[in-house]
Amino acid sequence: MGIRRLGLAAVKYGLLAVALLATVSLSALVTMRAVLSSRVVTVPDLSGRRVREAGAMAATQGLQVRVEGKRHHPDVPVDRVAAQEPGPGSSLKASRSIRIWLSLGPRRVNVPPLEGQSLRSARLALHQAQVPLGRVAEVTSPDPEGTVLLQRPPAGEADDLGLGVSLLVSRGPAGPDYLMPDLIGRPSDQVLPSLQLAGWRPAVQYRSYPGIAPGIVLRQRPASGHRVGPRAGIALEISGQ
Repeated sequence: MGIRRLGLAAVKYGLLAVALLATVSLSALVTMRAVLSSRVVTVPDLSGRRVREAGAMAATQGLQVRVEGKRHHPDVPVDRVAAQEPGPGSSLKASRSIRIWLSLGPRRVNVPPLEGQSLRSARLALHQAQVPLGRVAEVTSPDPEGTVLLQRPPAGEADDLGLGVSLLVSRGPAGPDYLMPDLIGRPSDQVLPSLQLAGWRPAVQYRSYPGIAPGIVLRQRPASGHRVGPRAGIALEISGQ
């Protein structure tokens, strides 16, 4: 009986030791996982990678990737990483996920035909097509003022237009040029009607000057001798009361 009791006690204590060892091992494993999960790592740059490549790069840092969707990108090929969050170089705890968006490639847009239209009509057509208007330049042309002479890119399908459609617009036929006369010291009641008769609408500013009678031109812009066209802006300073 004594030997049997001793055997049972040995088995009992053996099982207790095994259970205690298992508890210690489990506790160490949990502690190790907690330490590893609290480790802060640097987020790698996944731009331009395929999903499998991105996942492998993230795994080297103890991270995962999660595909959030797709979006257009002018430079990144289709089905490669176009954007990520957090961004490259950010700090993130290990075992966390990097959110990624895959590229749909550049957005294709249909550019409407604009040449020959008025600038106003061209603006409206671009707005309706959801195409941005880019740079507008003017040149002298026999075509009526405001007519679109050239567009870039031309009408048709084009890649995503970050800078918009550029237009070359007519400012109308060239008018005659004149040499600006010397108006200083002349009475304004003679100068103003002559300028208006020639098609100019001068900007006038009145200032009081002691010793000078009212209504005399004191300054002019452009100065005399300058060549001016029909669109030139003319400014005069005239003595007041």
